[in-house]
Amino acid sequence: MFKRYTKLTQGSPLLTRLVVVVLLPLLVAGGLLLAKFRHSLPSDGALQLTQGVTAPVTIRRDAHGVPHIEAHADNDAYYAIGYVHAQDRLWQLEIQRRIAQGRLSEVFGRSSVQRDIWFRTLGLYDAARSAWPALSKEAQASLTAYTAGVNAGRASLETLPPEFRMLSVQPEPWTVYDSLAWIKMFALNLGGNFNREMGRYLAGQSLDAEHMAVLFPDNSIDSTMLAGGENVKNGGNAASGQLASMLAFQHKELTQGLGLGGRGVGSNAWVVSGKHSAGGAALLANDPHLNLQIPSIWYVVSAKGKTLDVGGMSLVGLPAVIFGHNKDIAWGGTNMMADAQDLYFERSDPANPGRYAVNGDWQDYTTRSVSVSVRSEFPDFLHPKYEPVTVQVRASRHGPIVSDMFKVFDQPVALRWTALDAGDTSYEAFFRLNHAADWGAFKQAMQLHVAPALNMVYADRQGNIGYLGAGRVPLRGKGNGSLPSPGWNDDFAWNGFIPADKLPQVYNPPSGFIVSANNSIVGEGYPYFISQDWASPARARRIEQLLRQKLAANKPLTMADMQQMQGDTLDLEAQEILPELLKLAPANEAQRQAMTWLRQWNGDMQADSQAAAIFHVWMRHLREQLFSAQFKGYWNKAEQGGVIRGLSDEIRVDTLRRILAQQQGGWCAPAATAGMKACQDVLRTALQAAIDEIYELKGDRSMDSWNWGKLQTALYGHTPFSQTKPLDGFFERRIGSGGSENTINVAASSFETKKGYKQHLGAGFRQVIRLQPDGVLNMYMNSTGQSGNLLSRHYDDMVEPFAKVQFVPLNPAVQSGEAK
Repeated sequence: MFKRYTKLTQGSPLLTRLVVVVLLPLLVAGGLLLAKFRHSLPSDGALQLTQGVTAPVTIRRDAHGVPHIEAHADNDAYYAIGYVHAQDRLWQLEIQRRIAQGRLSEVFGRSSVQRDIWFRTLGLYDAARSAWPALSKEAQASLTAYTAGVNAGRASLETLPPEFRMLSVQPEPWTVYDSLAWIKMFALNLGGNFNREMGRYLAGQSLDAEHMAVLFPDNSIDSTMLAGGENVKNGGNAASGQLASMLAFQHKELTQGLGLGGRGVGSNAWVVSGKHSAGGAALLANDPHLNLQIPSIWYVVSAKGKTLDVGGMSLVGLPAVIFGHNKDIAWGGTNMMADAQDLYFERSDPANPGRYAVNGDWQDYTTRSVSVSVRSEFPDFLHPKYEPVTVQVRASRHGPIVSDMFKVFDQPVALRWTALDAGDTSYEAFFRLNHAADWGAFKQAMQLHVAPALNMVYADRQGNIGYLGAGRVPLRGKGNGSLPSPGWNDDFAWNGFIPADKLPQVYNPPSGFIVSANNSIVGEGYPYFISQDWASPARARRIEQLLRQKLAANKPLTMADMQQMQGDTLDLEAQEILPELLKLAPANEAQRQAMTWLRQWNGDMQADSQAAAIFHVWMRHLREQLFSAQFKGYWNKAEQGGVIRGLSDEIRVDTLRRILAQQQGGWCAPAATAGMKACQDVLRTALQAAIDEIYELKGDRSMDSWNWGKLQTALYGHTPFSQTKPLDGFFERRIGSGGSENTINVAASSFETKKGYKQHLGAGFRQVIRLQPDGVLNMYMNSTGQSGNLLSRHYDDMVEPFAKVQFVPLNPAVQSGEAK
């Protein structure tokens, strides 16, 4: 090595001095810093805890960094889970806590003030505090033990992980409320119905009823009223524009800034009864779909106590296994897509703005003052200190006034949300679920769940399977919550919740399998309203299609079958629109070549498919061509335009098919008219735009190289260094990906000019579980790795195998059970 440097610097005194004076000191300093940061990693060997527990606890990390905890008492096991969470994910715990508390500005400065005000306005942390008294003593004890474990795990690290040092942040002691607040954040991640409310509201400013029916085919848009008697649908005044801007800003902050919620949030889960599997063992498959991040929000753990014996996926910040198994049952879940959030317009008293109208009378807003501390710009010693930002937060009987942070907006808008109700027992539900031994105990546990509303699937050692809806779903007076409602009387108020035992459920159906993929879960005869925001049924249909195909072969279903299904990338909606697309007469040679690729295609969005790339980009431009004219009043307004563009991105391929087939009129015509383009012209323009875009991205006119996986890249973003160059290259991870929003192996992506398609959402983990006589076989793969420490080999060791849909056993000793 040194001979190369000597040869390189011969005859160049300046270069020699550069190496000696600059590069060598930097290398030495970097080496010392790296050595110091390596002390922030836990030991690879077996660890025995003797302090803070009633009896010694053993923690063994396997080859993938997954801890296997053996304790003599359940609370000692919870303590150990907290301990390993802190050792492996301390920065993640710190960021999660600060998000929920509204304290990011103390670390990141002015750029986070609006986010902090938003979370202070929501009052998630106050809601978390109100949940504590509602928990049983046993559940409280588990959180107390976990909290002690987190703080002990933090103290065990000789050096804090790199992010703490780089940002000069000192972690504070963890509390039980920090854990309960993260349940609220999980609910917010899977919620976001109020954003869809706003999308419908904005669409209604530009579209008539016929066009609205196309965009929202499952919806019955109710006609609610703005303050002052103005109809929401015909509103379009300055106040409504300000409201749109306010909520659009928050939507962008949550989805892009913090990676919470957004388009495509959901999951796949299915169970197969013992009558269809080898040896009569029930099978369960699950893969939740959330925004991609590194580290993953999920952490794999195996833990045994006196009665506790669980394995699977925990949420960092909580001691319970959220989706996984114990020795008797297995469970998984998907987002129910329930409408559990409503926006209400309040009417303030002109003579006394501190009051608002309630059924012909006046009631005082509740008011509290919050102060947001703001860090100085970097470097701190060269910039003045900022004064804390103090705001007054109001709440009505419906909830926080989310419009107050925008002082230019006079119309008070309140948010009603199940997760903000006092006495939330959601943690109690999962605490009891971890100990449930049968279907009855499973149901009793999940009846305590509040938010987010979930579809829970079940399998047990006897080969039984089941499904039930869990969570609070409101019963409304007038309307269905699809648009903002008037809050000054009780006409649109919530009148309780759907009784837990009346939510959808099924046990051992004749088919022998149950599928849940965020699709509609109720038929026309169901007496209660749950949602109008169901996902496309394409994923659920494909899962059922594959199960029926395999069953038709008269062979027992296996773990390998389930794993193969989780990697499936065939898009049924793409298949079904192809005949309409192939009617197009190409206008040039490039279009002819593109059509040739599509004629040979079956709708599989696999990463190495050229046709998949052409199709996806074509559909993006087709949406823009069809809908931009209708939304032109908002398209170029920054915040509102962002919501509208997002709304058009969510339009299903099946909706495009119906428009092209003239089953839904009003968007394009069989032949051009004075007021409408011909569908063929719209298709042709969109196809040419797609071809031009791919050529610009690839720099190669040969379509042989236009693979979908080279245009779409899964981005596992890091907080905060994905927003900081050149640190983003060290902390985040990118990998080419296939799939679409309609494939089982899901991928939701957004276009970035000159960069291509960034996959921002996908499976956070994959897990297939088989309950068999000799133990529970759990085959899994997390999306990134067990560790949140950049210096750990487990920081990203699962990124590539996850992309390849590979699996590893949680308990290798049980792996041979299926072959018997």
